[in-house]
Amino acid sequence: MQYRREIDGLRTIAVVPVILFHAGFSVFSGGYVGVDVFFVISGYLITTILIDEREKGTYSLLGFYERRARRILPALFLVMAVCLPFAWLRMPPDLFEDYARSMLFAALFVSNVHFWEFTGYFAADSEMQPLLHTWSLAVEEQYYLLFPLVLMALGAFRRNRFALVFGIMAALSLALSEWGWRNYPEENFFFTFSRFWELLAGSLCAVWMYRAEMRPNEWLAALGLALIVYAILFYDALVPFPSVYALVPVLGAMLIILFAGPRTVTARLLSLRPMVGVGLISYSAYLWHQPLFAFARIWSPEHPSFALMGTLAVVSMGLAWLSWRYVELPFRNRRAAVLPGRPALFGASLAGMAVFVGIGAWGMVTEGFKGRLDGAMTPYFAQVLQSFDQQGDFGDCFRGGDDSTRFIPLCTVFGEPDASRVFGVTGDSHAMALMPGLGAVAERFDARILGGALPACPPIQGVRIGSGMIDSDLCAATVEAHAQAFIDAGVEAVFLVSRWSLYATGTYEGFKPGFGLAPQGGARAGDADTAAAVVATGLARTVARFTEAGVRVILVAQVPAQISDPRLILERALLLRMTEFDTLAYLERNAVSEGSHAALQAPSRAVLKALAGPDVVVVSVDRAFARDGRFIWLDEGRTLYNDDDHLSPLGAVRAGPVLAEAVAPFLDAR
Repeated sequence: MQYRREIDGLRTIAVVPVILFHAGFSVFSGGYVGVDVFFVISGYLITTILIDEREKGTYSLLGFYERRARRILPALFLVMAVCLPFAWLRMPPDLFEDYARSMLFAALFVSNVHFWEFTGYFAADSEMQPLLHTWSLAVEEQYYLLFPLVLMALGAFRRNRFALVFGIMAALSLALSEWGWRNYPEENFFFTFSRFWELLAGSLCAVWMYRAEMRPNEWLAALGLALIVYAILFYDALVPFPSVYALVPVLGAMLIILFAGPRTVTARLLSLRPMVGVGLISYSAYLWHQPLFAFARIWSPEHPSFALMGTLAVVSMGLAWLSWRYVELPFRNRRAAVLPGRPALFGASLAGMAVFVGIGAWGMVTEGFKGRLDGAMTPYFAQVLQSFDQQGDFGDCFRGGDDSTRFIPLCTVFGEPDASRVFGVTGDSHAMALMPGLGAVAERFDARILGGALPACPPIQGVRIGSGMIDSDLCAATVEAHAQAFIDAGVEAVFLVSRWSLYATGTYEGFKPGFGLAPQGGARAGDADTAAAVVATGLARTVARFTEAGVRVILVAQVPAQISDPRLILERALLLRMTEFDTLAYLERNAVSEGSHAALQAPSRAVLKALAGPDVVVVSVDRAFARDGRFIWLDEGRTLYNDDDHLSPLGAVRAGPVLAEAVAPFLDAR
């Protein structure tokens, strides 16, 4: 097929926003659509080549897979190999175990399955996954396992027949993606058959253009570029993907392929030397950028600066040129000096896959090579690590192993049936984490405490959640059911506990659109100010529901969130082979500061304080963890946190007396 410079320029338009999106630059909030553009390009090029070979009688299935192996495997194996020593030196066991599994799946080109099972593309922990981006390679290779079979079934090229079959397949795949994001949003993002329509869009372009004269159109080509740029700049994590929304960048790529003739302004722009140059190394750039960003985030106790991430983006381009020049090109075709024979190439490919599968399996069996920590392990730190596994004991309150079934019915968390007073506690997983500390409240006020909580479900009525961590309808029904159950039980007061800042502010990295709430029937908040307003309105409605029924409300301010997961901080220190004294100092330094905590919590606490009144009080347990200007997570060899924002049972017990003292003036004044 004839080489088109503008296609390489289009690759640049695809890869640069993906890199900057993964670097955390918010202006490229829709940079992830670059992958969809890649899918269209790939579908167009491969389909054109395969149809042309079949028509000329030169088609070979082995030849096709040989080209794929030469194109994909050398650079991929290089990046995976380079990642290994860095992972070994600095990646804590839990992360390494997940990384090892992703390596195994990536070597077999099914890493999309791993990521839909264990993470989400927009989840915070995805940023520390060095091989997260290999999901798209897996989708492509799975497509190319099936696509040649479709061509074989279609027989000789007939434009109308091919277009009809590809069109029907694309429509079915698009319909599946529409159904998928509504029912299984995380899985849908990575699911192969939800993505096939994007590759088929490129195949349709190939069918349209095969042995047909191109009809350049200045306006349609420019519209195509505008559609892609629009999606890059204005899409974000709130946009369900893939779905009909993906039609915007996909149609944009199709219009450029179909109508950006050499003399159009769009083609001339995309054919500029820098655009073509970056496009040529785009595959290697795509491979290198995510490991660089992930390891920067793993190694840094706090979130890396934008300056560092921008520098790493540039470094990824430099590494991309080197691997393109010295790895991709030498392997690219059979005339190359490296592994020119097909048997040798396939043998080396299978051997490489076997090596990475073996290392991945070994990492999983050894739980992330936990033995790496032994060199700096002491009895004290062994005790600390063991304390991370402690669980609260609530008797029959945990009736199901699945979080979606826990605490939906109310149950007695503390206190005797004949207690003189009855209180309630409800909220999301932060309410569950705090419950071990409510024993102090029950004892001080001779109270029975009824609990009802659901993870990822804030105790706010009249809102819809969109994080995908739990079904929004289940959350709304549970919040309503708990409210009515507390009222029916005649509780005197109810504690509302939640990770308020997540819904109203975000995290230390900024607002997270995926956790924005929406009024029932309305759109989710797309910025922190709107999110705080939605929380304020919904929480006011919730408080009014209780107070109008004669139930007093205790709004428990969110516990201090750590900037990094404490277990990862400790394991990082052990990997650095610090002395016990230096490690303890390191842990102390990496506890969140009072200033960082106050800045994060300010908007949500303003919302809570605005609701205070005769029947509503706002209380905090911050002082239970305050020490020397920071909020500690470690005390006498045991962790006070299970992760970066949830208290451990010991932490909850530590907070309990502070909570009881804080609510005493309010509850004693009944």
